[in-house]
Amino acid sequence: MRYATPTRSAHRAAPAGGFTLPIRFPARGQHRRRSRRHLRREPMTTHLFTRGLAGLIVLGIVVMLGVLIVADERRPPAQLASAEVDARIATREVDPAPLRADEIFPAGVTAFGVTRSDLAADCTLAASGALRTTLLRYGCSQAVRAALTVPYADYRITAGMLNLPDTTSAMAVGDQVRYLVETGDGSFTDLSGAATGPGTPILWRTRGHYVMYCVITGPSGELVAPDAPQVTQLAHDILDTHLHDTVLIRRAS
Repeated sequence: MRYATPTRSAHRAAPAGGFTLPIRFPARGQHRRRSRRHLRREPMTTHLFTRGLAGLIVLGIVVMLGVLIVADERRPPAQLASAEVDARIATREVDPAPLRADEIFPAGVTAFGVTRSDLAADCTLAASGALRTTLLRYGCSQAVRAALTVPYADYRITAGMLNLPDTTSAMAVGDQVRYLVETGDGSFTDLSGAATGPGTPILWRTRGHYVMYCVITGPSGELVAPDAPQVTQLAHDILDTHLHDTVLIRRAS
């Protein structure tokens, strides 16, 4: 905005004795000083706003990274190809970590309850008859066993996992289990060590250098029909879903 000062000729042109309003003009430089103070305050406000916005962005990035890290830790192990799983648990040399009872039968599994678990270096405690000799011959080093309950059947269940030197040994033991159970010359025992009678459902699987098995009897040790629907469900829940899909696949991962 411009400020003008009347010229002398303008003053002379005013009528004599006329009323003249006094006009006060700002002192030289006063308007400029006010403008400069305003300009100084405006950049400072913008600077503070920019710094605050940058801080919020950094905080958002940190929070996002934290969420991603936690989500990655909770993510289940990536699914491996079947051949890669077999390679990673093929022998004790490539899979040297010993089995732990809380790894094989942890508390809090929803499919079944664990009433008691046991870890033994003497695998013959898990077998009877000629199967004891078979486990010794093929170098079984660990037997992890547990007494289990399921919500859909009143059975006495013993499940276990055996640690053999390699895949070949585990498959040989699996073949011997089939033969010995069919002939009645050997079998797996329940957790108390008691031998099971003929016709008792004995379920087993092999994968890598491991043998997984399950022994099923009635609540007092009586015989359970091998074709009972609950037996099939037990094989799926304990052997296939838990011991194989959860324990062994995670171990390979």
